Formats: sequence, C-alpha cells, structure tokens
Amino acid sequence: MVANYHLTARDIMQTEIATVLGDLSITEAADLMRFAGTRSLLVVPRNTAEAYGIVCYSDIVYQVLAECVDPRQMTVDEVSTTPAIAVRPNDTIQEISVLFRKHQIGHAPVIDADEGLVGMVSMTDLVTEVITEPK
Repeated sequence: MVANYHLTARDIMQTEIATVLGDLSITEAADLMRFAGTRSLLVVPRNTAEAYGIVCYSDIVYQVLAECVDPRQMTVDEVSTTPAIAVRPNDTIQEISVLFRKHQIGHAPVIDADEGLVGMVSMTDLVTEVITEPK
C-alpha cells in the first residue's frame, strides 16, 4: 500500500452533494440518504447570513431512533449540527484527519472563500483516496 499524503480536500472531495432544507422530516431525510447513497445531507441555510448545517446517519440513529421519537414528526433542523464543521479546498488530508478525530465527525463541507460550497469530504473519501495499491 502507498499513502498519498500530498492530497488536499479539493483532490478527494465529492462535488455532487445531497442537500436538504431544515424543515424536511427525518423520514424524508432518511429516504433521501438511501436514494442518494450517502450517510450525510448538507442542510442549506435559509439566507446568506446563516451557516450550512449537516445531518448524518448517526444523528438519526442516536437522536431519533434510540430515543423512540417518531421520525415523521421530527425535522432535520431539530437534529442537525449547525454550523457544520467545514474544511477549505487546500486543507491537507492530515489537517482533515485531525479535524475529523478532534470533533468526532465523518463528513465536512468544503467551502472556498471565493466560490462558496465546492464539495463534501467524508471519512470514506479519506480512506478510499489516500490509500492506494502500488503500480
């Protein structure tokens, strides 16, 4: 195995991002996660003064299912983390790994100061893109 430690967030990020509004029910959010094949959804702010949020599979499990709350009666805003912890496009994989470990997260939006939201990085992206088979 070879580790590609020179990679940045821009190199490994996904550019197709599943997004939701905060008033979506947890049931609808879980359906969207399943349909999109993702374990997180970016919660779009209602106006430019607000920050992005994020709702993850684990939020639904721990805050809704484990608490026996009806997911049809709870909204994304009630369980999402806002503001989402974000990374910059030029952050290195080492910086991203430290951030993920420090905050115990597995997903982060990639936000450029000029372009705004440009992608999403997940723990899966780190593992998949960083460790490769030698040629």
